[in-house]
Amino acid sequence: MTVLLVLGCIALALFLVSLIRVGIWGSYAQGAFTLRLRVGPVRVTLFPRKAKKRKGRKPGQQQKEERLRKRKKPKQPVTPQGEPDILDFLRELLPVALEAAGELRRKIRIDEFDLAVKVASSDPAKAAVRYGRLSGAAGMLWPLVEQNFKVKSWRIRIWVDFTTTHPEASLRAAVTLTIGQALSLALRTAARLLPILSKLRSGGKKTGQETQKEAV
Repeated sequence: MTVLLVLGCIALALFLVSLIRVGIWGSYAQGAFTLRLRVGPVRVTLFPRKAKKRKGRKPGQQQKEERLRKRKKPKQPVTPQGEPDILDFLRELLPVALEAAGELRRKIRIDEFDLAVKVASSDPAKAAVRYGRLSGAAGMLWPLVEQNFKVKSWRIRIWVDFTTTHPEASLRAAVTLTIGQALSLALRTAARLLPILSKLRSGGKKTGQETQKEAV
């Protein structure tokens, strides 16, 4: 009974972990770009990175590094025994990559998309033309995004300002998928890639053996 209870708790914990969403959150405003990794409620900043303080070198450390460099022997170039047909490998890999991309597209969810663009120019006519082009492009492209991805929250604002000459733009976006979805996709893709990779390696070994026989 205790074993079943422990197994049930482990299964429940794994199930709950598989529901955690992971993804990328990014923002751009006034020339500043921020990129963060999201794991559930936790966010880890990927960019900009904090500058690390450089530690001063100890006395004599530079001389030791120079002596170690001199002692190192240059590596001898390895002569390839045989090269498999890379074109055949790419032909087999392409359908797997396209299928994985399609599955990934269906699993990704856009949790947030907030775009704000202020169109401005010293020439009011140019500003009006740019506004029309941007509005038309947004009206054409965004329906395609909604057809191919799950969208939870979005807002697009484009307006023209005739009182200033400096255009501005800001964007906040977040895309996520669950850990379970990512693992499932990774396992299915790996199961299809392994036979292709093993065939590639076996082809390279056969070519190498044939090259050695010809040399003898």
